Amino acid sequence: MKSIIQETLGLKAHRVLDYYGTLEGFIIELDSIAKRRMPCGVCGRKARVRDRLEERYWRHVPLWGIPVSLIYRPCRVACPHCGIKVEAIPWANGKSCLSLPLLVVLATWAKLLAWEVVARLFHVSWSTVRAAVQAAVAYGLAHRDLDGLAIIGVDEISRRKGHVYHTQVYDLSQKRLLWSGDGRDADALRRFFQELGPERCAGIQGVCCDMWAQYVEVIREMLPNATLVFDKFHIIRHLLEAVNTVRKEEAAELKKTQPDLLTDTRYIFLKNPENLTDRQRVRLSFLERLNLKINRAYLLKELFKQVWTYRGKGWAKRFLDRWFWWATHSRLSPMRKFAWMLRNHEEGILAWFDIPLSNGATEAMNNNAKAVSHRSRGFRKHKTFSLALLHVLGGLELPSLPHAFV
Repeated sequence: MKSIIQETLGLKAHRVLDYYGTLEGFIIELDSIAKRRMPCGVCGRKARVRDRLEERYWRHVPLWGIPVSLIYRPCRVACPHCGIKVEAIPWANGKSCLSLPLLVVLATWAKLLAWEVVARLFHVSWSTVRAAVQAAVAYGLAHRDLDGLAIIGVDEISRRKGHVYHTQVYDLSQKRLLWSGDGRDADALRRFFQELGPERCAGIQGVCCDMWAQYVEVIREMLPNATLVFDKFHIIRHLLEAVNTVRKEEAAELKKTQPDLLTDTRYIFLKNPENLTDRQRVRLSFLERLNLKINRAYLLKELFKQVWTYRGKGWAKRFLDRWFWWATHSRLSPMRKFAWMLRNHEEGILAWFDIPLSNGATEAMNNNAKAVSHRSRGFRKHKTFSLALLHVLGGLELPSLPHAFV
């Protein structure tokens, strides 16, 4: 039994003094090996033991559902570089009362299940699981490699009802979450760049985001040398909203004379033609024979998609100029508004031909972020929400253990 305990804890300068069962669970008493030099808790250099502290307790991984506790009197070493410091304890993480193996076990399960469920499985409190996740995220961020960070995606996600948003920054190359912060304003995104530092910011070559003005302002301020690309999926979404607005306005005009003409036609005009059902194709063919405003909006929508088929930026610019003239002379107010929005953001749209970026991966990771929120039935505090997202989506490294408990 002592050998098993020693191997699973990775003990080298320590030994198992005793183990026994009590009403509260299984107790393991540990001690340092006499006359051993212990590593400094700050620099890791070995130094002579000066004195001992009082007993400390650590909660360890349960054995067959039985709670396990570790007891040890930490040594203080006289480090010639750092002074009098507490030794580096191999099974402990700082001043946490959780053993390092239990911290890793709780954090591993917290990636897969709601924290409340993990707490019930291991008979601990919810706050204990949060503390384990917080320690795991802190370790992962400290050991995260950001060398080569060149392309990022910026988007927002709703945390709860009432327009409460979080700003999400992703590494589009490695498909991981870099940062999550409360708010959807310029200050939220500026905090990320300030934490990233000027040296890392200088290495970013491309940024993909939507046309949210406050994001654009901060990106141009903090990354003056990076190429800003507006996400084409967000552009298409604005286009579809304009087409649907035309359809609703015309349906309201026809409500008295032909109330059923445009009933249940929303997805007929919003879908790609190849995705239409046979019934939808027949109805679209009938509606195209009529002189309707929605037909002009539909043709403009389908024509606009050609902009990303050009190989050169110059040809795409000529096409956008022609499409702008058609849209502004279509006598359709929603299409004119969309055309002017394109004109005001034309540089970021055409930047796609310099760096073909899209937020497709960002949207996929946003869906995973929503799944994290849904399985926990939401989070009241934004810091806890950011912690959960970084833990699941950040691709962070967990502390290595001498034995795999999970």
